[in-house]
Amino acid sequence: FMRMEKWIFDSPDQAGEAFRQFIKDFFQQNKLVEGGLKIGEHAVDLKDLKIPVLNIYAEQDHLVPPAASKALKNLIGSKDYTELAFPGGHIGIYVSGKAQATVTPAISDWLKKRG
Repeated sequence: FMRMEKWIFDSPDQAGEAFRQFIKDFFQQNKLVEGGLKIGEHAVDLKDLKIPVLNIYAEQDHLVPPAASKALKNLIGSKDYTELAFPGGHIGIYVSGKAQATVTPAISDWLKKRG
């Protein structure tokens, strides 16, 4: 419980303009998926992502539904794509004892297989 409480209340302040731009680009205009997102002067295209991807999502996530996470598979260019479904919610996937016992070793195993 203490890990969860610390995680919930340990949120740094956000610069107003940066947060506004984030909401506009990622939520309102969905630029990461639809195109048009730039980081500095570089255009971001998910199809250019060729590195191994481990997509971990929570099955009962009320903020990022599993379907939203699993959609990544069809958006990227990587041939090495793995999904790991966690039986929990949005916060539990990060700080619960169950996550520490299952997600952390799964990440370690996934990384070891890739050298």
